[in-house]
Amino acid sequence: MAKKYDAVVIGSGVGGMGVAAMLAKDFKMKVLVLEKAPYIGGRVASFVGKGDRVVIDGLELDADGFKYALELAKCWIGYCQPDIETMFKKGLLDGWTFEAGGHGLFWGNKGRVRFLLDHLGKPVDIPVNTGFAFVDYERGNKAYQVGKGQPYQWMSSEGYAMTMKALRDMGRMDLTEAAAQMNISLQEWLDKRGFHPEAYDYIKVLASSQTAQAEPAMTPAGDFLGYMAIQRDIKMNLVTGSVGTVANPGCIAIPLAMEECLVENGGEILRSTLVDQVIIEGGRARGVIIRTKSGTETIHADAVVCNIPPKNIFSVLHRRHFPADWVKTVETEFWSPGLLSGFIGLKRDVWAEKGVDERSFIYMPGVIRHEGYIGCVDVVMWNMVSSARGSVSKPTLADKQGRGPDGMRDFVFSVALTDAEMRNPQKVKRCIEWCEAWARKTFPTWEEDVLFSLWTPSDEAYGHWRPVGKERPDVKCPWVEGLYFVGDQYGKRMWGGGVDGASLCAVMCVDAMMGTNYEDQIFPPYHRGTPRVPTHW
Repeated sequence: MAKKYDAVVIGSGVGGMGVAAMLAKDFKMKVLVLEKAPYIGGRVASFVGKGDRVVIDGLELDADGFKYALELAKCWIGYCQPDIETMFKKGLLDGWTFEAGGHGLFWGNKGRVRFLLDHLGKPVDIPVNTGFAFVDYERGNKAYQVGKGQPYQWMSSEGYAMTMKALRDMGRMDLTEAAAQMNISLQEWLDKRGFHPEAYDYIKVLASSQTAQAEPAMTPAGDFLGYMAIQRDIKMNLVTGSVGTVANPGCIAIPLAMEECLVENGGEILRSTLVDQVIIEGGRARGVIIRTKSGTETIHADAVVCNIPPKNIFSVLHRRHFPADWVKTVETEFWSPGLLSGFIGLKRDVWAEKGVDERSFIYMPGVIRHEGYIGCVDVVMWNMVSSARGSVSKPTLADKQGRGPDGMRDFVFSVALTDAEMRNPQKVKRCIEWCEAWARKTFPTWEEDVLFSLWTPSDEAYGHWRPVGKERPDVKCPWVEGLYFVGDQYGKRMWGGGVDGASLCAVMCVDAMMGTNYEDQIFPPYHRGTPRVPTHW
């Protein structure tokens, strides 16, 4: 006899795990999560070096296993020094915690995901950067530590005045005003205000670090403005610290903590389990067909939740159940922000000689211009090891503090590109070579300070974004009863993305399923979705 559940969740990303844990804990529902990968978390993939292996979700992987795990997380190796086989053979990653791709982990212990984890009774410590710095590459490559309330020394007085006015104006917005800008591009919003070039470059790189979208013409303005609008209420910014990371075992601690809640409340997870299709009969989702080692198996459920990015949902859902024009829009017009991540192991603090706190979040905009990229290329840098020093993510998941071996640092590069650019090997190679050359030029002892260099491009770092002017698909499917969607790019009232967006969407999805209002119970007003108004998909 086929198994029967109250709800089946396809995919174990933060959104899917959040829904599953809430349904099990708050409603005592019988819940099953199905994950095709051998580890949970989806794109929230982080690794811990252990001798000549790396560990993710309890799996010990050699170099080939690591490459396979990266592919499952929509990443691959773009450059490695020494080569990945040598790196594993010599155990160079031993003791390091590092991520694949980008996760949009904002506001640390005051962020959406922490509020959700607290509700589940499974808090994870999420330390943030300490301080903000800026490298003015185009004018002398000088680094500036930004003091609270102090002028931006790399800017002219006019540029600084216009930048501060723009930041104040955005900080005075409320979410209603930010939501009103959701159907125009950030480029259009900026153009209407005629920003000084220095202000424009600063706001552009600020936006790309929050949305992982390098091109303002492709960025819905409201998604960026939402983050700016809440800074007054949340009382956090880059200078005081607002970008989060997680100590050993890394950001995967978040879905692992959600799994603890799910299992404690009677839920189940099946890893390495492929869903062939969602069963839809009479306009209603009835369950799923899964593929196992012994063949196919049918699982019945009253509700099916897809934690799958929009462009991939038709891998389990037949197109005939949905309007053809909507299917075409999702398949041809949705796109993915890409992120190129460079993880460099260092023996010492190289920023001290530049007068920069190594825990700072660091901007360096406009490093490559007029070379065929959709926009100019901006670089963001950070030292996560220093920022997470002394932190224990969650005692049940790890007893080791921090993210690196004693005395070591990491140097993380992040470069936002479009998905098409990320799939262009020459464009990726150009960015990697530029960053590596810049580091050698900027830090005289770079070669002897570096232990290894690992670059992982991702063409789907932030899910699948709708084109400007189109709404996100809602969490409740209007055409199939009992079918729901969750993830960082679902929900008409959603804004933002990454882990931050997925956490809000998980609660929105549960509310849509159960007719509740956990959104207002779990989140403070500034973390909720855009104001509730009647809309149509």
